[in-house]
Amino acid sequence: MKNIILSIIILVGLNTDIYSQCSCLSLRTSNQIVFGRNHDYYNPYAVIIFNPKNQLKVGVLLPGEHIVGWKAIYSSITISSIGVGFANSGMNEKGLAMGHMGLRESLYPNKDERPIIMPEQWIQYMLDKCANTNEVILEAKKIRITNKMGDGEHFYICDKEGNVAIIEFLKGEMVVYNNNDMPYTALCNDTYEKSMNDIKKYKGLGGDKIVLDRVTVLNENAIPDVMAIGCTKINQFYTKENKSLVTDAFDIHYAMQCPGNANAPQFENSETQYTTVFDVTNLKLFFRTKLNPTIREINFKDFEDNCSTKAKLLDIQTPSEGIVNKSFVDYSMQENAKCIYKFYENETNKMPKEEMEFMSFYPEMFQCEK
Repeated sequence: MKNIILSIIILVGLNTDIYSQCSCLSLRTSNQIVFGRNHDYYNPYAVIIFNPKNQLKVGVLLPGEHIVGWKAIYSSITISSIGVGFANSGMNEKGLAMGHMGLRESLYPNKDERPIIMPEQWIQYMLDKCANTNEVILEAKKIRITNKMGDGEHFYICDKEGNVAIIEFLKGEMVVYNNNDMPYTALCNDTYEKSMNDIKKYKGLGGDKIVLDRVTVLNENAIPDVMAIGCTKINQFYTKENKSLVTDAFDIHYAMQCPGNANAPQFENSETQYTTVFDVTNLKLFFRTKLNPTIREINFKDFEDNCSTKAKLLDIQTPSEGIVNKSFVDYSMQENAKCIYKFYENETNKMPKEEMEFMSFYPEMFQCEK
């Protein structure tokens, strides 16, 4: 079993390099805050998960390391490509939301006395334990993301009070930007520092370089161009009179989509597969997909928070329209396996069957403690 788990940690990561240009942003008015994320990749499959609180959990084992264990204090809604217990974005009942994006420069701390966690579990861990952005920053210092992965991530965090932060791991050190350090509340796949320097070259942001309407060619300028588009749109949002935060967040994310890469066939269709907008003020999730651009809605408050069910699942490609709470199904190992198999059947890096079986089984280790 240990060998299987080690292999999972090595293989489970997604291809989060220049070909996959995810983006995050937040917008606010005096009475509402939203957090949005584009998932730009070639594989369209993912699952939306309602995670009840009062569950005892443990991280995935890595031989020779001390793994973290914790209790879910808060319930959450998350998006995952690889089943229950993992997340690329999400929001909890306290209105804390976050998402990750690939970052090639990421280098997590070297081995020390702290317990380890996988990058794909970091968001779920924080949503389970933290009520706001400041708590995430403090909690991030207590655990260590394993370097036994081929991928790196950085994280965007936003809470109900409007406190935002970016957490990056560079040269083995945790780097934090928050409210006063963030002239623009957007992030893509470069370090925040590099992005803020790059956008100064563009018109309206300090320079004279043309801001594109959309990025149509993937090259070394793609990420700066996407960031310049996003920051320009954010400026326009704050100067307009009639604001509609959810709609405006979708519109900005639409402009920030990045094209595929014709030189890498597996990434040729690497576009925005889905966009999620979390209304952290009203505890709602809005989402649309490339395959179904109709905006659907999930109301957090309508879920029955029962930890004995372990989770509730909804295929992000659901044909359901409007408010889709009733389309969720109760977790079972079989339902979890469906999500995992559907995703990995469309991956270029195939996961061995016994490893997918372990991923399907992993939530069975959760214990309900009311």
